[in-house]
Amino acid sequence: MRTVLILNPTAGLSAFAEPQVNTPGSNEEIILTSLRSYGIEPEVWYTTLEDAGEGLATKASDEHVDLMIAAGGDGTVHAVASGLIKRESRLGIIPLGTMNNLARSLGIPNAVEEACALIGTGETHAIDVGKINGQVFIEVAGIGLEAALFPAGEAIKKLNIVSTVRGVIRGLFTLLSYKPTKLKISFDEVQKHSYEAIQVTICNAPYYGAHFKIAPEAIMDDGLLDVVIYRRFSKREYIQHAISISQGRRVFQPKIRHRRVRTLHVSTDHPVEIQADGLPHGHTPASIEIMPGALRVCVAAAKAPGLQEAVQEEKNTKLYTSS
Repeated sequence: MRTVLILNPTAGLSAFAEPQVNTPGSNEEIILTSLRSYGIEPEVWYTTLEDAGEGLATKASDEHVDLMIAAGGDGTVHAVASGLIKRESRLGIIPLGTMNNLARSLGIPNAVEEACALIGTGETHAIDVGKINGQVFIEVAGIGLEAALFPAGEAIKKLNIVSTVRGVIRGLFTLLSYKPTKLKISFDEVQKHSYEAIQVTICNAPYYGAHFKIAPEAIMDDGLLDVVIYRRFSKREYIQHAISISQGRRVFQPKIRHRRVRTLHVSTDHPVEIQADGLPHGHTPASIEIMPGALRVCVAAAKAPGLQEAVQEEKNTKLYTSS
């Protein structure tokens, strides 16, 4: 079995990264030693500023590599995964980044040795992938305020104090000046609704951002997207809601609308920012769809937070119908 380890040598170098016992330099040695104990001898390819992993993954898949292991943060994992959509190659994940949301959703442990053990002994499972205006996303796509805030969030994560301060100032300015938008949304090509909303979040996974769990019931293998509409939120309500979900609570959800759909189309009265897995992706209008089972991933044999159990098969066809 040919295996390629796609390693981000700078993963985890952020003031907000989860604590890492190992240095970036020692991670490679520990990963290789751990994988070898399971009979896996990978080739090591490194990400660069020019290629965050998608090009490397596509190249390896074209060469019929069976197992691709992404070692890095969510950005690295997403990039590698993007190169494996609807391909036979399997994706293994070793989380080394700031938030590691995809690993958290799939029940992959943060400890390097444990993540390697899962790759060596776990199962291969097909998960869904979202697509917004042709751009794939594994976790979440967003339209509106959250997309406008993401550049500030990326600046805050950097180790440079000047960048962090600028990010905070930019984020506060964006938050305070942002105005709700009039939207028209078509669900599954038949249901159309009008909203005034500050944000629309389309979830394929339960976790994103700073471990936000906006749609805790989101399942990554049910063939459906969870759509959360922030209907007529004030800025105060938005902040209170963010604090609530960051603490794992769901008690403050004024005017939230939640639907589970396969496709949706969003149009707005003026162009509004779009993000896909934390990367800017133009402006509205937006067409979004789910690609069921489009990515093969190594997961634990036990149920992960973002995967359904066999006894929950009825959730595959259950739709939320609140408008």
